[in-house]
Amino acid sequence: MTALIERPTIEDVAAKKYAVADTQALAPIGDSYELINGEWIEMPGQSGIHSRIITKLARYIDTYASVGKLGQTFSQGPVALTINNEPRPDVSFVAAGKLPDYFGGPIPVVPDLVIEVNSPSDTTEGIHDKLIMYREAGVPLIWSVFMLDKYVLVHRLNDLDIQLFNLNDELDGEDVIPGFKLKVSTIFEQ
Repeated sequence: MTALIERPTIEDVAAKKYAVADTQALAPIGDSYELINGEWIEMPGQSGIHSRIITKLARYIDTYASVGKLGQTFSQGPVALTINNEPRPDVSFVAAGKLPDYFGGPIPVVPDLVIEVNSPSDTTEGIHDKLIMYREAGVPLIWSVFMLDKYVLVHRLNDLDIQLFNLNDELDGEDVIPGFKLKVSTIFEQ
């Protein structure tokens, strides 16, 4: 007879620093938490608007990328960035040829594009920490979508300048998704 392994409580998890390797044992907790700098951070529930924006962005990117077989798009899939970081970006894109044919668990490579849709419950510090984490991991292109104020900040890996895109501006997939364009207003349309 095999002994049952007791799962830790939320209190146990909150008191310890974890590595990505620990997430397998903590799968039920990991479904609603992200591992950021070795700490479990609870992901707040999504509003209808937040969910709709994520779905739109993933659909537009995936539709475009699928036609040219440019890569794969993921929605809120965990990404094994570093030993202490397994975030769940709202949308991520990995260029063709970087992923193994099959993988179980988190996305095993650094995405080429990460999109975070910021909610009113997100703190400035939390948004900043994630952006730094993505940059340090080597994500080439990051879109930070501010859903209430309806704008997008674009961060590029080798560029310290952050570019602000308003409703009339057009986002560009740049070298990550060549030829992809999306007007910012499209993201926020009802």
